[in-house]
Formats: sequence, C-alpha cells, structure tokens
Amino acid sequence: MKRTLEIEFLLDNAKTKTLSLTDPKDDISATAVQTWAENVVAKKALLIGGAFPVAYKGASIRKVDVEELA
Repeated sequence: MKRTLEIEFLLDNAKTKTLSLTDPKDDISATAVQTWAENVVAKKALLIGGAFPVAYKGASIRKVDVEELA
C-alpha cells in the first residue's frame, strides 16, 4: 500500500496548496505535523508559486492500494 502525507496550507494570495510527502513514518503524529507546518509558516520557509504560506489548514495520510496488471 502506498502512503502519502498531505499537508495543506493557506497562501498569502488567498489560494490553498497541498504539500505531498511520500512514505511518512508509521508513527507520525498530528501534533508533530502541525508543529512542523506552523514553523514553516512562522519562518516563511517555503515559497510556493510566488506566495508564502500564512496558515496551516490541516493534514491527512492518503493510502492507495496499487495493483499491477500482469
């Protein structure tokens, strides 16, 4: 099963952007993700399409079951 951590930010241009990270740790916590995301916002550590994230909106783990065709 393929897992992706998706972290959503509100940008300073009033749009939203989702940052996707593959293969997150199995024991990752919502608190750890939120703390990291809030630090990114506070330090203006990312510039996404010319806009800075101004708020953390939320996070989720997407699970996809991939079946190869033979």
